[in-house]
Amino acid sequence: MSDPNLIIQRQVLDLQNTLEHLRKADVPPLYLPYAQRAVNPLTATAAAGDFAQPWAAYFLVFSVTVFVVTTNNGTNFWTIDIQDTTGAVVATVNTSSGVTASVWTRLADTSVTQPVSTNAELSVICTKTLTPGNLFVIPSLAVLRSGN
Repeated sequence: MSDPNLIIQRQVLDLQNTLEHLRKADVPPLYLPYAQRAVNPLTATAAAGDFAQPWAAYFLVFSVTVFVVTTNNGTNFWTIDIQDTTGAVVATVNTSSGVTASVWTRLADTSVTQPVSTNAELSVICTKTLTPGNLFVIPSLAVLRSGN
């Protein structure tokens, strides 16, 4: 037989978790400013630009609009990473599937690894695999600002 107090405590905890998710959902995301470093279109592996991390934030989604000129397929593609200041990958997308050459396409990674709050910037690194066409890339990073 279950302890009634334990059942009530679990229900209260479930309610608190639900309310916390709703509270976060009510706050619109912000987008970190992006500083472009390399001229589009990219022709080789490069650091395309940087996002500043001016405050402690919770990263929601890394989105990228891409346009691969000519060749793009399962073996000839681009990988677009966000890396923290230690070089660890925070989020990644690639053009190997779902991206048709010469068509603007939006890609997204919602499984963003949260960097430490002392991380000063996030770099956008575009890596070429074999011989895809040149890459136009427009990244964005949606965040929730923390209470700090």
